[in-house]
Amino acid sequence: MAPVTRHGWLRWLPVVAVAVYIAVPLICSVIYAVFPGGSFSLRAYSVLTEDASLLAAALRTVTVAGLTIAALLAVLVPAVVAVHLWAPRLRPVLEILCTLPLVVPAIALAAGIVGLLRWGAQQGRGSFASQISQFMQNPDLPLILVGTYVVLCLPFTFRSIDAGLRTIPLKAMVEGSASLGSSTWGTIWRVVMPNIRGPVLFSIFFATALCFGEFSVAATLSQQTVPVWLFTVSNTDFRASIAVAVLLNLTTWALMLTATLIAGRSAPSARTTDAAEDISTPDDDAGPVPTPDLQKVSV
Repeated sequence: MAPVTRHGWLRWLPVVAVAVYIAVPLICSVIYAVFPGGSFSLRAYSVLTEDASLLAAALRTVTVAGLTIAALLAVLVPAVVAVHLWAPRLRPVLEILCTLPLVVPAIALAAGIVGLLRWGAQQGRGSFASQISQFMQNPDLPLILVGTYVVLCLPFTFRSIDAGLRTIPLKAMVEGSASLGSSTWGTIWRVVMPNIRGPVLFSIFFATALCFGEFSVAATLSQQTVPVWLFTVSNTDFRASIAVAVLLNLTTWALMLTATLIAGRSAPSARTTDAAEDISTPDDDAGPVPTPDLQKVSV
């Protein structure tokens, strides 16, 4: 045990190395952005109020993030709940389908979508396929980008929600809610969702971080989001792009840290729920509970 104690600091070396790898470029970016010519200045951040294209890109990114979160939770939460309640044998199938995006690279997925949209546009003006292609690529509401981000978030959201549902007595909750007259959707919204608040918040923060940090898919689909705007403006004002990138990077890290803390806080409550179920569940092998013989009781 002595060698382990003496060299226990060695286990922190990977953590320190990763921290340095992340912090040094970020610190250098901050210095470059706010110390032009060796003197402190926030002039690089004036683009936040002077460039209207940045505001448009930010609003578009926020819209895409909101629609992605809504579609992701509206589709995945009922599907995972249904599998847990009524079709547990289909859970491996759903898991495989949700983890497929990890196998297909994001840029390959985007290239396939571009080919499909190009095929729709080639069907002729006024055709149904052409109208669908134009509607999905509307720059004010890029639904094609929303659908792509939903697919990219599926593996992580499924794992989080599936783990959250495993920590609660889902069947007892649904049966109790149904006995009180609640509908299926009402049960999911009023009973299930509050009990998986941690996984749901993790999914929300993760989807938001992905929408604000993903570049390759948005650029391939020709959608002007904040990361694409940063790449475009770097050709004319590199210092301003670095300044905005620092803010975006810090925001992304803050969201991911918040999601991690929320997921960590939900773990103790999950263990408490499991322990309570073990205590309250009767032992089927214990046999019937003996009852006193009332005929032998004399007054």
